[in-house]
Amino acid sequence: MRTKWLLKYINRKKQCGGMILIMIIVFVIVTFSSVIGEFYRIYIMQQDIEYQLQRSVNCAVEYAMGDSYRQDKIVNLDVNLAKSEFYKYLVSDVGLDSENRMFKNSKTIYKLNFVSVTGTKNPAVFTVKGTAEANSIFSFLTGKIEIPFQVSSTNYRID
Repeated sequence: MRTKWLLKYINRKKQCGGMILIMIIVFVIVTFSSVIGEFYRIYIMQQDIEYQLQRSVNCAVEYAMGDSYRQDKIVNLDVNLAKSEFYKYLVSDVGLDSENRMFKNSKTIYKLNFVSVTGTKNPAVFTVKGTAEANSIFSFLTGKIEIPFQVSSTNYRID
């Protein structure tokens, strides 16, 4: 008699089993969507940073090319002038502050940390290396995200 009662107790419908499964599935879907969204946000940010830096480097190289040597078909880059113009473009065109931080709605989006800003006179090459430091939406897990970049511009004679 006891075994029949035990079997009835085990086989009876449990009211919450399906609800717990639905909650677990919803949690997994929301977590997966959040992670994919964060990766996409970081990817878009990386593309934007590289685009802005490439534009600034190209403008600095174009500005710092020695025009007096062009008619003799000699490529000559004033590296110090290119560096100063690069930093000017970052402030005036990109909109960074003096500490290389980008703000939107008075909130820091990212900060650029330059490892090297170098160039060579001939051939005319200007290269910028470093990382961009951004906050993650999962700041309680990862904190800061570092996005590496290396941008270079070369001026060639093609005539």
